[in-house]
Amino acid sequence: MIIFLYGSDTFRAREKLEELKKRFLEKNGGNQFLISNIDAENFNIAEFRNKVLSAGFFVEKKMIIFNYELRITNYELQILDIIKKIPEEVVLVSWHKGEDEKFSKSELGKYLLKVKYIFEFNLLPGTELANWIKERAASYGCKIDSDAIADVCDILGNDLQKIDLELNKICLYASAQKRDCRAPSGLAMTGKEEASSIPSLRGVPTLRDDEAIPRITRRIVGLFLSREAEDNIFKFLDALATKNKRLALLLLNEEFDAGVNELAILGSLARQIRILLQIKAGTDLKFIPAKDVIAKQLGIHPYAAQKALAQVKNFQFNELKNIYRRLLEIDMAVKTSGVPARVLFDRMIAKI
Repeated sequence: MIIFLYGSDTFRAREKLEELKKRFLEKNGGNQFLISNIDAENFNIAEFRNKVLSAGFFVEKKMIIFNYELRITNYELQILDIIKKIPEEVVLVSWHKGEDEKFSKSELGKYLLKVKYIFEFNLLPGTELANWIKERAASYGCKIDSDAIADVCDILGNDLQKIDLELNKICLYASAQKRDCRAPSGLAMTGKEEASSIPSLRGVPTLRDDEAIPRITRRIVGLFLSREAEDNIFKFLDALATKNKRLALLLLNEEFDAGVNELAILGSLARQIRILLQIKAGTDLKFIPAKDVIAKQLGIHPYAAQKALAQVKNFQFNELKNIYRRLLEIDMAVKTSGVPARVLFDRMIAKI
C-alpha cells in the first residue's frame, strides 16, 4: 500500500502522518519497531530498496515513512521502479513537502498522484484559515471572537504551528481566568504557564460567570501577539547582522524587562532564523521573488515575508546557521542547566 502526502502545509501533513502512525500501531499491537523512517538528508538507494522490498517471515505488516525531497531526484527512476514492486505487507507513506510543478511533472510525481490514498495539504486561504483557528480554539476548550481571529491571521499568517502554539497558551490563560474571575489578572495562571510569559496583564476584563466556555477576545490576543513584538525581533537580528552588540543587548533587555517569557523570545528568534535560512537556501539573491511568493511558499504573512526579504541580504548563510545552532544550545541549556536565558543570550551576543 502507498499513501501519498504532499503540499506546503507541513503542520497539517505532520498531524495526518501522526494519525496514520497511530492507526497502524493500533492494528499491529503497538509495536514501534514496525515503523521506520527514510529521510532525504542521508538518502541511500540500497537502504531504500532493502526496507521497501524485504518482508519479514514473522511480521504481518510494516510501515515506512519516506520524506521525499528534490535533492534525491538523481534516484527518481530507481525509486519509482522499487515502489512499483512494493509487497502487500508494506505500507509506504511518501511525504513530499511542497507543491512544485517540477515534481508533479516528474515520472515519480505522476505515479504518486494516481495512487489510491492521497492527502493534499495546501496553505489554508482566508475563510478556511479562520475556521481552522476557530476549531483549534474549540479543541482547547475555548471560543474565539471573529475580530480576535482576524488579528491572529494578520500577525501570524498561515504559520499553523505558531498559531497552534499561541492558541494553546491563550486558551490556558482564558481558562484560568474563567476558573477564578476574582483573581488579579495573571495570578490565575496554572500548570507550566506563568504570568511572566505575558508582557502586561493590567486592565484585562475577567470573563463573566455565566459564560459556559472561556472566551478569547481581541484584547486577550493582544497580550500574547503584537506587531511591535515581531518588529523587535527584526530589529534585534538587524543589530546582530551589523555586529551592533550594544543595540542588540538593549533590544533584548527591553523584551525581558517587559515580562516576555524567555522561551517565547527564543522561539520567535528561532522561527525567524529558519525563515531566513529557507529564503537564503532556496533563492538566487540576484532574482529575489516577490514577497507574496515567499509568503505562500513558507506559509507566513506577507508583512513578515517583506521584512525577511529585506533582512536576508544582511547575513551570510553560514552566519545564519551559526546563530540557529547557538539558539538550539541556549534552548537546551535553559531546559537542562537552569541557567537564565538572559545570561545565555548575553554570552551569545558577546561572541559575535
